[in-house]
Amino acid sequence: MKAAVTLDDVSPTFLTSLELERIISLFDDLKVACTFFVVPDNKMVNASDKFKSHLRHAADSGHEIALHGYMHKKNEFGWLYPLPLPIPIPSLRKQKELIRKGIERLSDIVQVKPKGFRAPYYLHNGNTTKALAELGLEYDSSATVFKTTHCSSIRIKWLNRYGPFRTNGVVEIPVTGDYTYNLESYGFINSLRVAVRDFDLTRISNGAFVMNNHPNCLHKRGMEFLRVLIKKLEGQADFQRLNDVARAFGNPS
Repeated sequence: MKAAVTLDDVSPTFLTSLELERIISLFDDLKVACTFFVVPDNKMVNASDKFKSHLRHAADSGHEIALHGYMHKKNEFGWLYPLPLPIPIPSLRKQKELIRKGIERLSDIVQVKPKGFRAPYYLHNGNTTKALAELGLEYDSSATVFKTTHCSSIRIKWLNRYGPFRTNGVVEIPVTGDYTYNLESYGFINSLRVAVRDFDLTRISNGAFVMNNHPNCLHKRGMEFLRVLIKKLEGQADFQRLNDVARAFGNPS
């Protein structure tokens, strides 16, 4: 079954050069291609040569560099919900301009044009996928109904029905779970059990098992969790970059 490991918030705003190097080394070590969602914010533009070279090394090593919004603000592509006020969602024109700027910045920094997108905080809407389609991006991975590893029965029921799917001509690859996010509070063994259960449920639905992670949760314990989980899924999961998952979905033959 197709599976993917992703990392959000890749920017000096959220992690150091050394932390980025260690995370890339982890996936190189595991021989698993990771999709790095990079925030092209001002700190990323002014990042050290070392930070940028780590990203270029990741791309050269077979990992994917994708776009994670523009400045990583909650109201760039959607609004927190539920909202008591009738605040309109960001317009198609505004979202398209932000995504276009993000593509240009990221292409300049890494010398790779991103093929995929994930909205900050997963907040997106129909205008987002329309903008992505008009700008030639292949997939979006903003769809999710989870915030933690809890409520998996509701989440997996939704994934079984809807993922991956196509919206406005763009392949939507839902995130299955972020199992390192609450690792400390939920527990190593419990998180591992939930992840394996989600993997099995996603396999039954012929979906794609997509694990997301955040830099602040990928210290020693978080990285050990990924090592154990990926080893446990060995022989069952075909780990790929999200752009490869999107292309396989678009061309099932």
